[in-house]
Amino acid sequence: MAESLNIWVRLDPQNIDVFNKIIEGYDNLALVTAIEPALGQLLVRVTPDTKKDTLRLLKHLPFPIEIVSES
Repeated sequence: MAESLNIWVRLDPQNIDVFNKIIEGYDNLALVTAIEPALGQLLVRVTPDTKKDTLRLLKHLPFPIEIVSES
């Protein structure tokens, strides 16, 4: 199993559904888990091979998101 890395993000809770659909549209890029959906806090799990592409995608979404931390 590939090593999992975490990207913690925060966005407007109204955009969570669209966010999930965008990520799902990129097969096997990342896995999204809602941590505190009412606050728009999500965990995006990636592999070392997909982290760079995922971060690039997150910076070009049609709505603002905050990348809280990466590990």
